[in-house]
Amino acid sequence: MEDVPDVPEMMEEVMVEAVETVVEMAAEGEDLVAPIIEAAATTTTSCEIFPPLSLPTPLQPLFSTPNTLISPLFVFAVMMLLFSLLLAHKFSKIPIQQVGQVGPRGRKYYSWNESTTGGCGGRFFDWWMFGGSVWIRAALCLWDGMAGDHNLHANDGGHHHSSESTGENLFACIGVVGNKSGVSNDTITSKTEGDLGEDEDEKADICDQQATLHATSSTGIFGYDSSLGGFGPIFLAPIRASVFLIGWCSVCSFLKISYNELVDFASKLADPASGGQVQQIPFIYREKIGSLIVSILSLIQDVMSAGENLVETKSDALRESWLPTIVYATCFIVFLEISLYVIGKTFMLLKVYVPRGVSHPGGPRPHKIMRMPQWTEGKEHFLSQQLLSGDCSSTTISSSDEKEQAVSTKWRCAVAHDSHRDTIAKFNYIKSKDGDDVSSKLMTGEPFGRQIWTLTETQPPLHEEVSEDDMEKTLKNDLACGVWVEKEQKNDEKEKKGEHNNILGPLSPLGDLVQNIFSFDSKEGKDKEPSEEKVNSKLIETLASGGRKPMSFDPSKNPNSCDQIFRAQMISSYLEKNDGMFPEDIAHLQDELSNEESSRPKTASEAAKRGVAFYSLLQTTDGHWAGDYGGPHFLMPGLIVAWYVMGCPSVMISPPQQALMLHYFKVHQQADGGWGTHIESPSTMFGTVVCYLAARLLGARKDEDWIKAGRKFIQNEGGAVMTSSWAKFWLCLVGCMDWKGHNSVPPEMWLLPNWFPFHPGRLWCHCRMVYLPMGYLYGSRFVYSEAETDPLIEELRTELYCEPYDSIEWDRTRHLVASMDNYSPIPTFMRFAQNCLSYYENWKIFRPFRDAIRKAGLDFCLEYMRAEDLQTNYIDIGPVNKALNMVSAFHSANNDINDPAVRSHMMRVPDYLWVAEDGMKMQGYNGSQCWDTSFAIQAVWECGLLDRFPIMSAKVWAYLERTQILSTEISQSSPAYHYESCHNRDKFYRHVSKGGWPFSTSAHGWPISDCTGEGLKGVLALMDSPIVMDGVKRGTLKGIEPSRLYDAVNVILTLQNEDGGWATYENNRGFGWYEELNPSEVFGDIMIDYSYVECSMASLTALADFHEKYPDHRTSEIKRAIQRGAEFMKSIQREDGSWYGSWACCFCYGCWFGIEGLIKSGVPASSPAIQKCCQYLLSQQRDNGGWGEDFTSCYDKEYAVNGMQSYGDDGSGVVNTAWALMALSAAKCDDVEAIRRGVRYLMSRQLDCGDWPQEGIAGVFNRACGITYTAYRNIFPIWALGRCIATYGDNIGEERKEVGTG
Repeated sequence: MEDVPDVPEMMEEVMVEAVETVVEMAAEGEDLVAPIIEAAATTTTSCEIFPPLSLPTPLQPLFSTPNTLISPLFVFAVMMLLFSLLLAHKFSKIPIQQVGQVGPRGRKYYSWNESTTGGCGGRFFDWWMFGGSVWIRAALCLWDGMAGDHNLHANDGGHHHSSESTGENLFACIGVVGNKSGVSNDTITSKTEGDLGEDEDEKADICDQQATLHATSSTGIFGYDSSLGGFGPIFLAPIRASVFLIGWCSVCSFLKISYNELVDFASKLADPASGGQVQQIPFIYREKIGSLIVSILSLIQDVMSAGENLVETKSDALRESWLPTIVYATCFIVFLEISLYVIGKTFMLLKVYVPRGVSHPGGPRPHKIMRMPQWTEGKEHFLSQQLLSGDCSSTTISSSDEKEQAVSTKWRCAVAHDSHRDTIAKFNYIKSKDGDDVSSKLMTGEPFGRQIWTLTETQPPLHEEVSEDDMEKTLKNDLACGVWVEKEQKNDEKEKKGEHNNILGPLSPLGDLVQNIFSFDSKEGKDKEPSEEKVNSKLIETLASGGRKPMSFDPSKNPNSCDQIFRAQMISSYLEKNDGMFPEDIAHLQDELSNEESSRPKTASEAAKRGVAFYSLLQTTDGHWAGDYGGPHFLMPGLIVAWYVMGCPSVMISPPQQALMLHYFKVHQQADGGWGTHIESPSTMFGTVVCYLAARLLGARKDEDWIKAGRKFIQNEGGAVMTSSWAKFWLCLVGCMDWKGHNSVPPEMWLLPNWFPFHPGRLWCHCRMVYLPMGYLYGSRFVYSEAETDPLIEELRTELYCEPYDSIEWDRTRHLVASMDNYSPIPTFMRFAQNCLSYYENWKIFRPFRDAIRKAGLDFCLEYMRAEDLQTNYIDIGPVNKALNMVSAFHSANNDINDPAVRSHMMRVPDYLWVAEDGMKMQGYNGSQCWDTSFAIQAVWECGLLDRFPIMSAKVWAYLERTQILSTEISQSSPAYHYESCHNRDKFYRHVSKGGWPFSTSAHGWPISDCTGEGLKGVLALMDSPIVMDGVKRGTLKGIEPSRLYDAVNVILTLQNEDGGWATYENNRGFGWYEELNPSEVFGDIMIDYSYVECSMASLTALADFHEKYPDHRTSEIKRAIQRGAEFMKSIQREDGSWYGSWACCFCYGCWFGIEGLIKSGVPASSPAIQKCCQYLLSQQRDNGGWGEDFTSCYDKEYAVNGMQSYGDDGSGVVNTAWALMALSAAKCDDVEAIRRGVRYLMSRQLDCGDWPQEGIAGVFNRACGITYTAYRNIFPIWALGRCIATYGDNIGEERKEVGTG
C-alpha cells in the first residue's frame, strides 16, 4: 500500500510548476493560451490529458454508468447507518432516560478521556478529532460482556448479584439499565432473607420483581458522547463509520462534479464557436484561468486516485462484486480512526489543543458585565398598614418619616396542613354533582413543607387530622417528661458509680437544658415566672430586622430583602408558645437594656450556640426553615399574564395580592426607569418590558410617573421588539405582539423518534418543561380572547413600540434583541434553523404536511403536560412552566375557568408567592425548604449541638421523613405515584424518583442529585442524636427504614454521568453542541444537564457517609462511584486551583464543594489539587479577614476584583467567608492565622441576637441570573464556626496571634 499524497503540498507543487511553465513560455515569446486551449480541447474530445473522472479502480464496476453520482458505497453507508439506528432502537426501546444500574465499562470508557465534547467553538471538532478510540471502547465493552456473563454467579455461592460482579453483564457494561422496575437488587435481597415471614403473596411479588430485574435489562440510556444511546460504543462504532463514509462519498461526488464542470468550462474556453460570456473574458484573464484549471484538474485527479492505493484487487470476479466496497470502507475507516486517535493523542501530549469535557464551565468571559444597577439614593420604602392588613384601597408607598410600623399584620405564612386547609377553604364552593366537596380532592401530595401567604385565620383541622402544633406539643411533652427523665436517671446511676457520661458531652447539664430550652407551660411547673407581656413588638421588630431599620426597604443600600415579615411572625409565634421566653443561649434578649458589649460571645462556640439558638426561633411547625427565594424579576410577570388572559380570577390573584405585587414593582424600579433581569442586575430590556407589562395589567395607570419612566426606557432602547424571546412570548400570549414576531417553537418536534440526535426529550428538564408548553401555545397560536376589544391591550400596543403597531413587519423583528439582553447570542446555525422554520410556518406549500402532523404534536404536548401536572401535584417544576402549563390547561378546557385541571393549577399558585418588606414576589421555585433544612441540620450536627436543641432536631427528622419523594403513604396515594411506573417514566422522559429528596417539597416530585445527597446526609447526621433515635424507638417520631435509604442511594448512583460527575435532575442525555441551538438569549448553558462540582460533591459525600453506616450495601458500586466522582472534580478544576460555582456566588462556594468532595473521597489534604485551591482562597482573603464576591463573579466567570463591594462589609461578606473557612478547614489548612482572622470576622459581624446581616445575593442559575437565599446568612456562618472549632479548637476565635490546634 503506497503512502497517501499530501494534498496541500501537491497543490503547491502543481501551482509552482504551472507558474514556472508560463514564465518560461512568456520569456521565449511563445503563445501562452494555445497550449491551454489545446489541452482543454483534447481533454474534452480524446481525454488524453484529463480523462473522465471516476472513483478508484476497485470501485469503478460498482457504477451503472460513468455519470452515476450515487455510489454503491454511499448506499452501503446509508444502509449501515439505518440498520444500526433501527437495531439499537429495537433493543433500547426508549433510549432517553436511565432508570437503573449501569456498569463501569460503559461509564468510564464511554468517551475518550471523558473529553470528547469540548467548549464553545470547538464542539464539532472535539467530537470527531478526539473520539477516535470508539472501536477500542466497543471491543472493551464486548470483553466486559463476556467477563460479566462468566462471573455473574462466581461469588458467594451463586448469590452474588450482577450489580456487584466484576465485569457485569453485557447490557450493564454498555450503559444499559439493569433494573427497569426501580427496585434495587439489595432491597429485594434484604427482603428475601427472612423479612417476609409467612406471607406467600409477598414472597410471590418479590420473586416477580427478581424476575423483572433479569427480564428488563434492555432499556437503554443516552450516553455522554453517543449519537444514539444506551448501547454506546457497540452501536456508535458503525454509526460513526457510516457517517464517515457518507461524508467521503459526498466529497467524492462533489469532486467528480467539479472536475466535469471544469473540463466543460475549459472546452468552452478553447472553442471560439462556443460563444457566450466565455469569449468576452479578456485574453490575459483567460490565460490565468486556463493555468488555474490545469492545476485544479490535476489536483482533483490525484486526490481521487489516492484512495485507489488503499485496495488492490487483481481478481476480476472480486472487482465486480460488493466485496471491494466493504474492503474499501473497512480500510478507509480503520485508517481514519487510527489517524484521528494518533493526532488527538499527539495534541494532548503537546498541549496544542486540549478539549475540555462538556461539563467544564470554561474560563473567564471575554465580555464582562460593564453596567451596574442605578438606584435613587436614600429612598426608603415602607409597606403601609393598609397593604399589610390586606386593604388594597391605597397602594401608595409609605414615606420614610412614618415612625409607627406594623409588625402585627393580617398577612401570615401558613405551612403544611394549615396551608392545605386554607386553600381548600378558599375553593370550598366547588361541588360535584352529588354535592361532595371537590376542593379537598384537588389538593394532593404531602402537605409538609408547603408554605403560602394568606390573610385568613388558621383553619381548624379536618376530620381526624393532626396539626403540626399538636405534633410539636407531643414532642415537647415526650422529650421533657419521658426520654429526658430516663436519660437523667441513667446518668444519676452512672454518677453514683463514678461513671458520669452526659449524653450532651461538654455542654450544659441536662437539667438546665430542660429548664432553659423548653420554656413551655408544663403541668410540672417552672422555676421562672413568665413575663407579663409574652410578645414585645418592638423587640421582635429589632430581632427580625437583620440589623436594618425595622420594616424598611432601601434598594440603594441593598436590593435584597431581609425577610423581616416572615421572621417577625416566627419569632412572635415562638414567644407566644413559650410564654415570652427565649432559648438559653440568647436569654439575654429578655432584658431589652442589656449591654451589647458585655453580651458579645467570647469564643467561637458561644457564637455558634447563639447562632443556632436564634435560628431555632425561625423553624416552622412542620420542621423546615422557610425564607425568601425570590430575586428574578421576570417570573411574576408571566404569572400575571396568565391571570389576565384567564379573565383575572380573584381566586387566583386577589386584590390585596395585586396591591403587594404593584408595590414590589415600584420599589425595585431603578433610577433610569428600568428593571433588571434580577434584583442586582442593571436594567435590561427583558426585565423592563415584562415588569412594565405586568404593572399595567395589574392596574397601574399610564400617566403615573414611574410608569412613564419605564415607558421612556423601553422606547429609548428601540421598543419591545428589542427584548428577548421569552418576553416576546408573553407579549404574544396577551395580544401585544403578533406571533410572526416570535421564532417558531414547533410542537411536532416531540414526534421525532427518540433516537434522533436532537430530540426535545434530551434537553435539560427545566429547558424541556418550559419549551413543552411554549410549543403547545405557539402551535395553537393562543392569544388572549379579548385582545382586539380590550382597551388596555390597545394602549399597550401603542406604549410598547416606537412605531404604529399595525405598521410593524413582525417577521423582520424575530432576531432583534438589545445588547444588554444578549448574554448568550443566538448561534449562526440556530438563526439559520429559525429562518428555515419561519418558511415552514408561513409558506403555504408546507401547510398540508404541517396541518397533518401538528395536531398529533399538540396532542402529545397536552398529554405530557398533564403528566407533569399530576407528577408534581400541579406545582410543576418551576414558575415559568407553571404559568405556561396553566394557560395551556385553560386553552385545552375551552377557556373554562371551572375546569378541574384549571382549578387545581390555581390552587397551587400561592406555593410560588412570597411576602417580604419589598412586597409580594414570585419565587424561583416553590421554595428552598428541603435544601435549606438539610444544610441547617448538618451545620448544627457539626457544631455538636443536636441534643442541645432536641425539639428542633426532632422536627427536622419528622420533616425529612415526610419529604422523601414517593416514600410515604400520602405521597403514594397521590396520582404522582402512578407515573413512577416503568412505562410512564419511559414515555415522559423521567428518571427514577422514588427515594430522592427534592429542593423544596415532596409534593413537587422532582428529585435532584445534590438535594438527595444533602437530605440523606441530614438523616444520617440525625442518627447520631441519641434523643432523636430514642424518639424513633418510642414511636414519637416515625422511623426511616433502611430500604428507604437504599432507595436514596439508588437515585444517587443512577444519576452519575459517564464523565464521573453528577448533573442535577437527570443524566446528561445530550451533547455539547446542543448549546449551538440555544434559543434563549438571556441564559447560558441551559440545553443539557451538565455535571457540576456542587452536585458531584453532595452526591459522593452522601455515598461516603452512607457507606460508613451501611458498609455492606452495594459496596463496590459506591466505592467506584466515589472514585470516579473525585476524578471528575479534578478534571474541572481551573488552572488557578479554583472551582467555578454554578449555583451560588461563586468561587468560594465552588472551592468549598471541590475541596470537601476530594477530602471525602479519600484524596489526601496534601494533594496538589487541594493545596492549589487552598492557596487560591488564601490569596483572595481581604484585609478585614473575610472573603467577598458578588454576582459579577458568576456572570464574568472571574473572581470579583472588588469583592462584595456594593452590599457587603468593606468587600467581604459573611456567607462567602463561611464557605472559604469551610473549605480551608476541611483541608486542615496550616495557615491558622488566616483561619483565625476569618473566624473573628464572622464573630464581629454577628448581631447581638445571634443573627447575621443580610448582604448581597447569594444564589445564581443559568450563569446570568441571581436568586435570593435569606437562610444562607444563618446556616453557613454557624456551620463554618462549628467546623473551625472541630478542626482548630475553640480558642480559634480568641484575639491572639498564635492559636493552637484542637
